[in-house]
Amino acid sequence: MDLYSTPAAALDRFVARSLQPRTEFVEKARRALGALAAALRERAGRLGAAAPRVLKTVKGGSSGRGTALKGGCDSELVIFLDCFKSYVDQRARRAEILSEMRASLESWWQNPVPGLRLTFPEQSVPGALQFRLTSVDLEDWMDVSLVPAFNVLGQAGSGVKPKPQVYSTLLNSGCQGGEHAACFTELRRNFVNIRPAKLKNLILLVKHWYHQVCLQGLWKETLPPVYALELLTIFAWEQGCKKDAFSLAEGLRTVLGLIQQHQHLCVFWTVNYGFEDPAVGQFLQRQLKRPRPVILDPADPTWDLGNGAAWHWDLLAQEAASCYDHPCFLRGMGDPVQSWKGPGLPRAGCSGLGHPIQLDPNQKTPENSKSLNAVYPRAGSKPPSCPAPGPTGAASIVPSVPGMALDLSQIPTKELDRFIQDHLKPSPQFQEQVKKAIDIILRCLRENCVHKASRVSKGGSFGRGTDLRDGCDVELIIFLNCFTDYKDQGPRRAEILDEMRAQLESWWQDQVPSLSLQFPEQNVPEALQFQLVSTALKSWTDVSLLPAFDAVGQLSSGTKPNPQVYSRLLTSGCQEGEHKACFAELRRNFMNIRPVKLKNLILLVKHWYRQVAAQNKGKRPAPASLPPAYALELLTIFAWEQGCRQDCFNMAQGFRTVLGLVQQHQQLCVYWTVNYSTEDPAMRMHLLGQLRKPRPLVLDPADPTWNVGHGSWELLAQEAAALGMQACFLSRDGTSVQPWDVMPALLYQTPAGDLDKFISEFLQPNRQFLAQVNKAVDTICSFLKENCFRNSPIKVIKVVKGGSSAKGTALRGRSDADLVVFLSCFSQFTEQGNKRAEIISEIRAQLEACQQERQFEVKFEVSKWENPRVLSFSLTSQTMLDQSVDFDVLPAFDALGTLWANGGLKLGSSPSNSTNMLDDLEQGTSPS
Repeated sequence: MDLYSTPAAALDRFVARSLQPRTEFVEKARRALGALAAALRERAGRLGAAAPRVLKTVKGGSSGRGTALKGGCDSELVIFLDCFKSYVDQRARRAEILSEMRASLESWWQNPVPGLRLTFPEQSVPGALQFRLTSVDLEDWMDVSLVPAFNVLGQAGSGVKPKPQVYSTLLNSGCQGGEHAACFTELRRNFVNIRPAKLKNLILLVKHWYHQVCLQGLWKETLPPVYALELLTIFAWEQGCKKDAFSLAEGLRTVLGLIQQHQHLCVFWTVNYGFEDPAVGQFLQRQLKRPRPVILDPADPTWDLGNGAAWHWDLLAQEAASCYDHPCFLRGMGDPVQSWKGPGLPRAGCSGLGHPIQLDPNQKTPENSKSLNAVYPRAGSKPPSCPAPGPTGAASIVPSVPGMALDLSQIPTKELDRFIQDHLKPSPQFQEQVKKAIDIILRCLRENCVHKASRVSKGGSFGRGTDLRDGCDVELIIFLNCFTDYKDQGPRRAEILDEMRAQLESWWQDQVPSLSLQFPEQNVPEALQFQLVSTALKSWTDVSLLPAFDAVGQLSSGTKPNPQVYSRLLTSGCQEGEHKACFAELRRNFMNIRPVKLKNLILLVKHWYRQVAAQNKGKRPAPASLPPAYALELLTIFAWEQGCRQDCFNMAQGFRTVLGLVQQHQQLCVYWTVNYSTEDPAMRMHLLGQLRKPRPLVLDPADPTWNVGHGSWELLAQEAAALGMQACFLSRDGTSVQPWDVMPALLYQTPAGDLDKFISEFLQPNRQFLAQVNKAVDTICSFLKENCFRNSPIKVIKVVKGGSSAKGTALRGRSDADLVVFLSCFSQFTEQGNKRAEIISEIRAQLEACQQERQFEVKFEVSKWENPRVLSFSLTSQTMLDQSVDFDVLPAFDALGTLWANGGLKLGSSPSNSTNMLDDLEQGTSPS
């Protein structure tokens, strides 16, 4: 292949010279199709009211999408007619209308377009009239399909999502997959046309590779349509790059890597359709169960371009696997080009695909999913060997893990609240059933058990109001009179639990209709475990019945326990968290005072936690146990308390803050003193001991002996980092949502001896990031000095860094800096306002040029807000998104001149400068 012999660095030139269509031919073909569309409209008008009227025409195909190759390409001219009132109407009158259109076309071509030839090939597509436009020199041609269609979309503007009824009507029409794809040509064209020019160049490169493979002897009829590769290229760019400028070699390698993993691919977007309409949602669920690869057209959900049951993707995969030693995939020194990294993209050394959310083929697709932009490739029947395999299907009566096809990473920021409401909050009907069942169970135990209860308390996520749909946990704490101390609970526990089980088994007989009670294997010695299962609602709850000592007694909400409660606990010789059930009521009260939206944020965090846990279920070797979900609940409350404290807030900001704390788990030190404090000497010594333990430390607010932070946080941290650049954290303008300003440990909770460590870990900026910023600023300063005002009498004297970043007093996170550009056109302070707009415009242009022409280790962004008097840019870490420096660019008068190296004597400056500056101050002029 000519592509294979092209060096990686020369691919841009290769695309421009060899793949982009000739402008002259494209322009002639465009004019010809425009004239044809006008002729069809005029002919319909001349034939009178009986003739079908042309409502609008739309150009599609690769020509309309801007992805046409030099040589030969395809175009689709869709004619929307008023005689079609439904999808079904198209079948009835199609032959008649196509015959009329051919006659019109032949009549129109009586006056041929100069430089073009028109021919009719054998007609092989029933719903279209096919013809070919060829250049006179036969070097270029365009295969055109003239398609009459039903105007289902009307005159919807670009970027407007069709009404769900458009697609529910499509599904009710009984159509075949993609049969009415022409009706959605406009959406398809708009989906591709918004992409940057270089991404379209990458699409050309991929299509050229595809055509070269076909020329090697593979039957094109057995290969997937080339449009499938266009969509796969867009997917690769969205997940691994999303930049206007990038390496074509890296992009091509990424796409070919995805082709090699075709048996795992499941890709779709919901920019035009989604799960809002029940009929469409159910249809999409069925589509996602089709044989891999699945690549759904973003405009028509019935059209699976991947169609794993029909196309030979394996032939493309074989060619893709054999081409990486060619020059197009090698850098100048012979090093291999690396593919992009991102969710859903291949990872080095993996036979599967690395991404945060995968689906097991045995799992059911959830009943609800909303506003996804793409569902990433999932694992096939063979588990991948890389570190992020898909979850195994649930083996018990529990349904498949809820939301596993809900790709949280691709839910737009603005729709997170709706997503929680529609998909995470539990069913009110099931909650009522559980409440009724619990009341019945407690009444049974009070009436029939030998051991009498003083009172009961409901805990767990159900009691705290943080239970997720389709599965939650309930703790029923039975405070028994026979327990007078913590130590009494152990010796008699087994006997009491046996009696309680016997009572429930003999007494429960359909006490709550459609709700069954089942006893799983008992693996918690201090509790009787059972499940309440609703087969009708496909929901369940895990219940733990815990007999306990009433250590706290009856307290009103907000009342602090007597310190002796905890001093007795500490002297009982208990293990960590051994008697946590005794404090379930305090735990519940701590949570229940929180605002509703904070509990919704907790649901979102727990949903993400569940997905991570499900991904690693059944993994070999078995990973270390994750921390309990309750630790994430407490971490979410901590984040909200320190960074927000408002009843209404941005859900994405809160979510991002919690995941940021998860990534900093090695520094976490979180505790509250709402129930216990340092007033009691014994408790003070205990808390100091806890604070000296290895991190993470997340103390239960009700039981100071229980550090719920135990467990392996590494996997959670990895997945939190992977989610950082996804759609759920992008604002409308495409910038990243910023987290709340929260540190993983608080200054006032830090022991005096740890203050130096606190400063180095939480306050000082990351040294690697500072080095990257300094290197980037040096590059920018040199570029500005060399290029600004090159053809002007104005000269850049010097560029100096200022602000807290330059002074060495910047805090970790977002800091400020100044870039002062000293110019020769200013000879005194009062002149700094002169020509400011012109100067700012020139510096902006050079900053943008520097952005394009130089390579940076940090993300370099020039502010999009154009102000003739203000210019700013930011440098952000590529790996630590909370680390950034915001620069203000300030044109200034060089009042100080050049300083000696020792900083003493000023050269080129006059003693009168200070006087001039004071005069300017008196006149209200701000000096530099």
